[in-house]
Amino acid sequence: MAGTRGIARLRGEQFHNKIMRNNHFDSANKISETYLDIQFHNHREILEDTKIDVFVQANNKEVKGVAQIDVTADIGARSISTGVDVEGVVLTEKVQLRLTGSDTPIGDADSDVVYGRLEEAGGVFTLKFFSMEKGAEQPYTFDKKAENIDYRFVIRTNLSVIPVDAIVKGGAGFVEGATDARAYMNLVQLMKDIYGKGGTLDNDGNANLTTSLVQQIADEESARKNADKAIRDDLAATTGASLIGVVNDPNYTGLTLQTVLTDLAKRIKTVEHGSDKEVVDAHNRDVESKNGLFPKASFTSLKERLIDIENKTDIRTKELDDRIVLLETEEEEEFYEAKGGETNYSLTKGLAKDKSVLVAINGQIQVPTVNFECKRDASNRIVGIDFAPDTLKVTDGIPDLLYIRYKKSV
Repeated sequence: MAGTRGIARLRGEQFHNKIMRNNHFDSANKISETYLDIQFHNHREILEDTKIDVFVQANNKEVKGVAQIDVTADIGARSISTGVDVEGVVLTEKVQLRLTGSDTPIGDADSDVVYGRLEEAGGVFTLKFFSMEKGAEQPYTFDKKAENIDYRFVIRTNLSVIPVDAIVKGGAGFVEGATDARAYMNLVQLMKDIYGKGGTLDNDGNANLTTSLVQQIADEESARKNADKAIRDDLAATTGASLIGVVNDPNYTGLTLQTVLTDLAKRIKTVEHGSDKEVVDAHNRDVESKNGLFPKASFTSLKERLIDIENKTDIRTKELDDRIVLLETEEEEEFYEAKGGETNYSLTKGLAKDKSVLVAINGQIQVPTVNFECKRDASNRIVGIDFAPDTLKVTDGIPDLLYIRYKKSV
């Protein structure tokens, strides 16, 4: 109440013997209305000056797949409160949301509480939905399968006129603060993590798990230790090879280490001790080689046979190298007596290396590109010489003598 203003005055003679005792009033001297001043105006003024905010609840609203709904019919003809002393619908306060017929708050994807805000435009009231994302208010859209909701908005009034619907509708609904909405959503989230999507909070205070989580963890730890020990024991035993898998490869068959080892061992044994005895008899040369370089022979081991092959190959390779060096460094000579009229000459002892040809006629040295040109094959090797338009001659019965010296081309 605003202050302690008196709302009634009594005359002194109304008190018995003017003394305040057990019988305060004298029945023989009744109070006349003319002497009783209730001061109704002051009383009403006190009530009207005292502003209060009350909730008005609307029930069972469908919100499937929407981010806002039209609530003009629920608000009615109420005016809008524009200040703390102005009566009407308060647009600055959050609108509380709950699942229909319960005090269960509504959460978004990360369990933040979904709430509403009223907006008015041209006499149309719209309830828009929001939730907090990373500390900022963001619009919220209900799932297409969302259940219906109840909501509460705030109106500002005074103690002398409390709306009937605020009393009737507010008396059997949810109460903000009766349940910590965020704590409730955290409990729901924890319950879902433990039981999955089908879990529920039954509020009876009894455990729903036959075995506590602590005991389950202890049992799992013990089971893991036993399983790990069993695996180590198996790996250390002969069964281990049957447990280890292998990469698929065309060079062997089997899906475990044991089957692969068995397959490879079988193949090796077949090669070493099979009917053809390829490995066992590999140290013997059963027949002479095609060109006779390696005659038929028996050796004590495959190594001895390989050494024999290496030695003979080494000797022949050295001989070939020496011959190549000789061919590349040894000079060849050719002499030719003219018949008369020849304009070229072809080498008869082989091909000549480039820039190695020396030509002389009757002892006179001939200059390349001036007195003669070299004739070449498709591989650019020298096959002869050409001295046209000059010709070899026979003078007074004496023929020209052609001399050629060169290094053979390999």
